[in-house]
Amino acid sequence: MAGVPSEVAEEIVREWRRIREMLEPHLAEAARSASEAGLEEVASYIVRGGKRFRGFLVVLVAEALGGRAEDAIDAAVAIELVHSASLAIDDIIDKDRVRRGSPVAWIVHGVEKTVLASLLMIPVAQRMVERYGLRALTRVVAAWERTVRGEILDYLATPHLPPSRYLELVDMKTGSLFALAAALGAIAARRPDLAPRLEDYGGHLGRIYQVADDASDYYLYIKGRRPKLDPSEELFEKWATEQLGATPGEDAVKAALEYVAREARKASQLLEGIPASRKREILKAIPRFMAEKLVEEAGLTLP
Repeated sequence: MAGVPSEVAEEIVREWRRIREMLEPHLAEAARSASEAGLEEVASYIVRGGKRFRGFLVVLVAEALGGRAEDAIDAAVAIELVHSASLAIDDIIDKDRVRRGSPVAWIVHGVEKTVLASLLMIPVAQRMVERYGLRALTRVVAAWERTVRGEILDYLATPHLPPSRYLELVDMKTGSLFALAAALGAIAARRPDLAPRLEDYGGHLGRIYQVADDASDYYLYIKGRRPKLDPSEELFEKWATEQLGATPGEDAVKAALEYVAREARKASQLLEGIPASRKREILKAIPRFMAEKLVEEAGLTLP
C-alpha cells in the first residue's frame, strides 16, 4: 500500500484542526461542571491539550454519514472527557510525572483531587451521551468497563501474560475508545445500522495506534535512545517474536510495522460498506496516515 498522498494528508490535518477548534470551548464548558465540587481547576487541567483524535473521529464519521457536526459535539466531548480521565488515572498508576511536556495533573493538584475530578468526569460524559439514546449510553458504559479492565490487566498481570494476549490487552486499553468514537459518530448521524461496521473500523485504528506506538518505543530502546522497556513493551517484543515469527531487535520492529500496514488496509476496506463521499475517502486514508505519523517520530517508515 502506497503512502498517503501529501494533498490527502493536508486535507486530514485541515479537518482535524477544524474539528479540534470546534471542540475546545465545549470541553472547557464541560470541565466547568466540576465547579460545584470545587474541582473545576483540576478538571480543566486534566482536559487541556491533547490531539483530540477520538473526538475528531466522532465528528468526522458523523459528517461522512450525512450528519451534522453540531449533532455530534456532545458525543465527541464525552469521549474526550472519558479519555482524559483515563490518562489522568493512568499517570497516577504508572507514577508518570510529565505528559505532553507539562507536569501531570497529580503532580500539580495532588492525587486525591485528580482522582476525584477524573471520577466525576465519567458520569458527566455519560449524561452528555444520554441524548443519543440507550444504545449509545450502553456502548459508553461497556467501553469504559473494557478500558478499566485493560488497565487492571496491564498493571497486575502484564509481566505474566502470554504473548498471544498482547492484542487482547491492546484492544481493551486502546481499541475500546477508538471503537466507541467511530460507533458514536454513526449513532449521532442517525445511522445506527452502520455502527457495528464503524466500531470495527475504530477497533482496527486502536490496534494501529498502539502497535505503531509500541514498535516506535521499542525501536528507540534498541537504538539506545530510551533507558528501558515498560512491561507492556516487553510483552510487545514477545508478541512480535513469538506470534509474528520475528527475531528480537530490528526484525521485530519490521514485522510489527508490516502488521500495522495490514491493519490499515483492513480498516480502509471496511469503509467500502458506507455511502461514498469525500469524507469517507478521508476516513479511509486516516489509518495509514495515523500510522505513518506515529512511526515517523521515531525515524521509521511504514512499509
